[in-house]
Amino acid sequence: MRAPTLNLPQLVGRVARGREHAEDLSLEEAQALFAAWLAGTLPDLSAGALWTAYRIKGESVDELRGFVRASEASLRPIVLDSACQPVILPSYNGTRRGANLLPLLACILARCGVPVLLHGLHAGSMESAMTLSDHDPSGRVGTARILTAFGLPIAQDNVQAGTQLRQQGLSYLPVEQLCPGLGRMLRLRQQLGVRSSVHTVVKLMNPFRTPAVHCAGVTHPPYLALLQAFFTATGRRALCLRGTEGEPFANPKRRPDLHTCLAGECTLWVAKDDKPLLQIPVLPDDQGVSATCRFMAQVLTGHAPLPPALADQVICLLCLSGRCADVDSARTHLSQILSHDAA
Repeated sequence: MRAPTLNLPQLVGRVARGREHAEDLSLEEAQALFAAWLAGTLPDLSAGALWTAYRIKGESVDELRGFVRASEASLRPIVLDSACQPVILPSYNGTRRGANLLPLLACILARCGVPVLLHGLHAGSMESAMTLSDHDPSGRVGTARILTAFGLPIAQDNVQAGTQLRQQGLSYLPVEQLCPGLGRMLRLRQQLGVRSSVHTVVKLMNPFRTPAVHCAGVTHPPYLALLQAFFTATGRRALCLRGTEGEPFANPKRRPDLHTCLAGECTLWVAKDDKPLLQIPVLPDDQGVSATCRFMAQVLTGHAPLPPALADQVICLLCLSGRCADVDSARTHLSQILSHDAA
């Protein structure tokens, strides 16, 4: 199908009428618009207007489908031959109130035999945006910083990411290398001070040539329903959850609802833990990089327990990826991996 001709004033006018009166674009219109945006052919004024308009209006499922199609078409896919589907962990927030345990989740999955691709901001990107008022990143500890300190190098391009996945089962690829257009668009946040559609798109795209499991965490509950609707419409496999400070790992102190999406259906896989907290699980001494790395090493060598909420998330992803056939075999496999590491 031929892409529709872009009439930018008309498109901006349709989506910028406020939350009550704005119109949704068709899937094809959204795909063509986002493709032009990714290519850098939109005038700065139009890009800024659309960024702010979608922040107010929100995205429809078809608009998100179009945005994601355009993003995936613009990147060089990662080639990976794996017995199970890889897990994608987008990391664009970092944490400030508690330790960022997403690198630990990734390492555990990799040791269980599931390839894990993390993608997000470059290690220095958060520190370069200290003055934003919307989800102020100052003081946040990003995933790339932790992985680097833990001795896991950051991939320089999509080819190297594929090599790392084959050799060590885990790779972190900055969005600037994964999809330069998205990296350029994300920098708009530093100029405009608010988030927009691109922050949702990065949670939904699949950088692989073959199917993969998405692990999508949200900060605000309404987005959880939107992501589930997207995965239902596209038939993609996914785990959706209320993230920890926006990062897609379960709160180690109180597990959130874990929703699985598979073959066009979303299911509450396990309900949130709403019992009184009688004992705080063993966690890093503080949220800093050094303390987080020490805790990761302790868990991976069996000298500290994996927080139960993260264990549940690992078990869910083992099932979704096809690494394990059911919950019981996944629980046994995880126990064996952790016991072997402790030996």
